[in-house]
Amino acid sequence: MEWGTPDTGYRAKLNRIKSNKVGTADYECGHLQVMPVINSNCGTRVESPVKCCEMSVQAESAIYRLMMRIFKACVLALTFVNCTFALAQECPQTNPTGPTVASEVRTLEGRLIFHEGIRRWFELKLDQPQCGETSIELVRGQRDWTPLEVLRGCRVRSKGALDLAATGYYSLDTYQFVDEIESVGTCALQSPFPDYSKARPDKSIRGYRVDMQVNYRPGDHPILFRVSRAGKTLRPWQAYASYFLTGGFVLYGSCGEGFVVDKVFGTPEANPTHFDEPRTSADKAMFDPESAAAAGKKDLHLGYTCVRKR
Repeated sequence: MEWGTPDTGYRAKLNRIKSNKVGTADYECGHLQVMPVINSNCGTRVESPVKCCEMSVQAESAIYRLMMRIFKACVLALTFVNCTFALAQECPQTNPTGPTVASEVRTLEGRLIFHEGIRRWFELKLDQPQCGETSIELVRGQRDWTPLEVLRGCRVRSKGALDLAATGYYSLDTYQFVDEIESVGTCALQSPFPDYSKARPDKSIRGYRVDMQVNYRPGDHPILFRVSRAGKTLRPWQAYASYFLTGGFVLYGSCGEGFVVDKVFGTPEANPTHFDEPRTSADKAMFDPESAAAAGKKDLHLGYTCVRKR
C-alpha cells in the first residue's frame, strides 16, 4: 500500500461502520489503524487513529491537551540537558557514575609560580577567579615542561581544558592541562631545570648509601639528598637515586641504573621498609611520612643502601 492511496479493504470497513453493518470486534480501532492517511474534501491528510472510532469532540480535545503537555515536558527536559551541557563546557563537573567531565578549552591569565616541595608543581595565581578558584594547578603530563619552567615568576596566558583533581597527586582542587602558554607583558625568562635523565652511576662503584632529609611541614620544602660511598659524596645525586610520592602520600626511594635496594632505614615513625623482596628489580625503599607526622614527627631522616644488581 502506498502512502496517500486508500486501501479498498479499509474503505469497505469504513463504509460498513457508517452504515452500522459491522460488529463490535470490527469496530475496534485496532482494526482500522492499518490506513495511515485518507482522502477528504480537503485533500490527502494524516488522520488520527482514534478518528475512526467516531470519538466525541471532548475526548479528542482531552487527548490533544495531553499530547501538548507531553510535548512541553519534552521541550523543558531538552532545555535542561542543553543548559547542563553548556555549564559542563564552561567549568569541569563531577560525575557520580564515572570520571569527571573536563571543561572546554579555556584561556586563563595570571602569575606562574613554581613550588619546589616534596612534590614539585606549578601554580597559576589567577588575575580573576575562574570556576570558583583563585589558583589553578598547571600540568603537562608526559609533554616537555620547558615552556612552563622558563616562564616561572612571570604573568602568563595559558590555554587548555580544566578538570577536577581526583587524587592526591595534585596539590590544588582544579588543574589545567596546558596546550599553549605565553608570557603577558615584561618577563625575565628563567633557565630550564637541569636535565639529569642521562646521568648514570660511576661504573667503578659497587655500592653506596642514600640519605634523605624530609621536612614534612606545610609549605615548599624539597627533600635534601646526600649520596655517599665510604663517606665521600657522589654527584650528581640524581644519577644515583630518585623518589616518588604517591597520591596516597607513600614515599618511595629507588637506586640508580644497574643497582638494587639492599637495606632500608630511618625515623621509626615513618615505617621504613621494603616494597618487595630485597635486592630484586621490583624492590624500592618505602616510607610513610603521613604516619610519622600524625605521631608528631615532621623532621624525618630516611635512607637506604644500594648494591650492584647481580
